[in-house]
Amino acid sequence: MAIIKPNNNTISAITALPAAIPTGKILQIKGTASQNEGQVSSNSETYADVSGVDLLFTPTSSSSKIYLSLTFNTDTGGDGHGIGSKLTFNHSGISQTDVDTVYGNYESKTRTIRSNIWVTEHYIHSPSTTNEITYRLQFNSSSAGQTVYMNRKTIRITGLEYA
Repeated sequence: MAIIKPNNNTISAITALPAAIPTGKILQIKGTASQNEGQVSSNSETYADVSGVDLLFTPTSSSSKIYLSLTFNTDTGGDGHGIGSKLTFNHSGISQTDVDTVYGNYESKTRTIRSNIWVTEHYIHSPSTTNEITYRLQFNSSSAGQTVYMNRKTIRITGLEYA
């Protein structure tokens, strides 16, 4: 029995995608993992940097896009309060800016009696630069005065640049 054949060719005879299908190219992949086993805490509603886990990334082209994957573990410590997190970037000496501004500066928020959870977030970033970029995780307490925790040893930020 024959296999359905695109353009009357067998599957083995196809050597390339049709010209109308765009193909991308991976230019580089970089990742970071914290070497610090310490836990950081915050009891402020103001976002604070998580130190020691920055991803430094220098795009090869200003037209590239960067796929970012972020994984980490948090603990709300109890008492019905929550924790917020967001990924930021900095290049050319500007201040840390939210990576995801498409959805109104989306921030991951968790509020519960007690939560010790793993979080995975994904972003597509178009930095329009070839300057070095610092990607940084920030977090806060959703309730002033209530302490929340970020486990630095678990944080992984991976960037994949593609054309």
